[in-house]
Amino acid sequence: MPRPYPELTRAISCLLDRIDAVIRHTGYGGAPVRMYLAGGIAVNYYCGSRHTEDVDASFSHRILLPYADLVVDYQRQDGGHAFLYLDQNYNSTFALTHEDHEEEATEWAGIGNENRLVHLYVLAPVDLAISKVARLTAQDQEDILDLARAQLVTADRFERRAQQALSGYIGDTVRMGRAIQWMANRIRAEVAHPD
Repeated sequence: MPRPYPELTRAISCLLDRIDAVIRHTGYGGAPVRMYLAGGIAVNYYCGSRHTEDVDASFSHRILLPYADLVVDYQRQDGGHAFLYLDQNYNSTFALTHEDHEEEATEWAGIGNENRLVHLYVLAPVDLAISKVARLTAQDQEDILDLARAQLVTADRFERRAQQALSGYIGDTVRMGRAIQWMANRIRAEVAHPD
């Protein structure tokens, strides 16, 4: 499975160090805060297929983070200038998420979690795909298909878990159910999975 480029991993590690410093400055000494990564960086983690600047994440604890110092500049593999920032407007409440998405998340190993009060986890591939359904832009569709092409998500698993997630939501669930079915059919039509 592809992993993010080393320079992206270093930039994320630097961002985690800054969040860790904020947490330590408060005097907090409890259990580590879990940071659950979604969005384009999570797709990059699994597929290596996408570049984005914003880091979409939710946390296991309520946390107040300053806007300052949560932007990390780095140089991409191609030599171009890039930056990462924690998108403090991201809210998983407005995404379609399975109730067990935090328990199913994968710890990002080798990034220094053991040294910090914030530990980085990445949504499981199927939960990451499901989180893309509520908005379902062209980029979201491509992200879902990239996860399927990487053999990390099947149409049946996506559809089943998304329908389970949908049962806990308030709103236009009929429209969302159609979007789930439509995306599952795209996976079936466009991505060959081994038997």
